[in-house]
Amino acid sequence: MRVNLTFRLKLLLKILVVLLVLPACVSAQDDDEWPPLSYLRNDYKEVAVVAHVRVKEAEITNRIGGYENWRIRAEVLESLKGKFKKGDAIEYSHGAEAGFKQERFMGEKIVFLLRERDQNRKIYYAVLENSTLPYAEHRVKKLRMIRGRRR
Repeated sequence: MRVNLTFRLKLLLKILVVLLVLPACVSAQDDDEWPPLSYLRNDYKEVAVVAHVRVKEAEITNRIGGYENWRIRAEVLESLKGKFKKGDAIEYSHGAEAGFKQERFMGEKIVFLLRERDQNRKIYYAVLENSTLPYAEHRVKKLRMIRGRRR
């Protein structure tokens, strides 16, 4: 009988800890300061282009296994790194797991683009994996600060 009571108390304590910790984990995902400056700085260093864009078109160009390649056409709203200027049209490719809806790629985004060459040596731009972010002013402020330090 005493073992059963101890087991129940331990189980109750574990459930209580989970219930207390879970809200903190969920709120971390809604953090207005995410991603941290160090995360943005690392992505900024790895790419040729960083831009705040408004996506005009998104279409699937290829399917391979459980993945899709998307062609994205956008207008540059602010260039944070690279040769593009405000108002320029830009086209880039974006790989994603199969099944994403077109709406996920539309709207204002912050993109980190690698400069690549195809088999014919033609230049194209591709998204750095897991780097595209929804537009938020605090993110652009951090990127402007990074840009300012690199000039």
